[in-house]
Amino acid sequence: MTPAAVFAVAALALWALLFTKGLIGIARTPVPKPRPQHPGWVDAYLPARDEAEVIEASVQAALRQPHVERLVVVDDGSTDGTTEILARLAGTRTELRVVRGHGPGPGECGKPAALVAAQAAFPPEQEWLLFVDADVVLTLGAIGALLYEAEHAEADLVTLIPTVTLGTWLERVVMPAVGALVLAHHPPARVNDPRDPKAFANGQVILVRRSLYTEVGGHAAVVAEVLEDVALARRIKAAGGRLWVVDGRHLAQTRMYAHAAELFEGWTKNLFLLMDRRLGTALGWALASVLLGSLGLVALVVERGAYGLAAYLGILAMQATLRWRGGAQPAYAIFAPLGAVIAAGLVLRSAARHRSGVGVSWKGRTY
Repeated sequence: MTPAAVFAVAALALWALLFTKGLIGIARTPVPKPRPQHPGWVDAYLPARDEAEVIEASVQAALRQPHVERLVVVDDGSTDGTTEILARLAGTRTELRVVRGHGPGPGECGKPAALVAAQAAFPPEQEWLLFVDADVVLTLGAIGALLYEAEHAEADLVTLIPTVTLGTWLERVVMPAVGALVLAHHPPARVNDPRDPKAFANGQVILVRRSLYTEVGGHAAVVAEVLEDVALARRIKAAGGRLWVVDGRHLAQTRMYAHAAELFEGWTKNLFLLMDRRLGTALGWALASVLLGSLGLVALVVERGAYGLAAYLGILAMQATLRWRGGAQPAYAIFAPLGAVIAAGLVLRSAARHRSGVGVSWKGRTY
C-alpha cells in the first residue's frame, strides 16, 4: 500500500471515529416530548428589537402555551414596525404586557439590559422563568416539556437546541459547520454532568428556577456580557445548580440569520466568546474545522485511485448523515469543505474583533 493510500485509509478511519462519537453524542442528548397538559406555570420574558418579520408568530406561539401566566415583551427601541405590531397584539390579549425599552446604559449590552428592564416593570412571581428570543416559534406544549425535564432531571436551568430553518444557500453551507463547532466545544453530555465544570445555555430558550436565578444576580449580573446566556449558565453551575441541555427540535424553531450580513455579524459577535475568549482554543477549533471539513477532498486529491475515492465517498456519506441527523439538508454535504473554511474564518474574525478592541456590532449597536 502506498503512502497516499495509507493516508486515505487513515482519513476514513479518523472520520469513522468522529462520526461514531457524533452519533453517540446525539443519542445521549435528551429528546423531550411536547406536554401541553403539564400543570406548571411560568413568567415569560421576550426581548425584541426590529423583529417585524417574526414577532407576531413568536408572540402568538408563546401565548398559545397553556403554561404562560404572563408574557412580558420589551420593545428595545424598534424602528421597523415591531412597535405597532406589539401594540395591536396587546390590545387583544390580556396576558400580554409590552414594555418600551430605552436601550442599554453605558457598559451594558442590549439583550440583558432589556430583560432587566422587563423584570423591573413586571417582577416575576412564578417559580419558573422563561426567556425566549423574538425569532423563536414554540411548539404547543414546549414549555410543559421543559418543566417536565426540569423536574425529572432535578435541573435549575433547562435550555434547548431548536430546529434552525435554513433558507439561503449560504445558510445551508455555513450554519451546520458553525453549529458543529459550537456543540463540539460544548457537548451537551458534559454540560448536563453536574461534576463537569463545562457550562452552556442557548439564550434562544431558557427555563430557569427563579430562586437560583435571583441568587446569582439574574441578568443584572451579566448585563455587560455580549454572550449573556453562557455567562448566566456559568453562574448557575458555579452556584451548585444543574444545567440541562435538550434536543428541542420538536419544541421550537428559528431562523437565526436570514441574510448574509446578519450571519457574518452574528457569528462574529459570538464565536470567540463561545470559545471561552481563549485565542489558542479559537485557533485550534478553526484549524480543526478546516482539516476535518476538507479531509475527504484532500484524500481524493492525494490518492487519486480507489482508496482516495473510497475515503472521499465514505466521508461525504458520514457528513451527509450527520447533517440529516441535525436537521440540515444532506445534499449540501458536498459543500462541507467550503462551509468549514468559512466557519474557521468566522472564528478568526470574531477573535480578531474581540482581541483588538475594535468591538462587535449587532442591530445597529457596537459593543
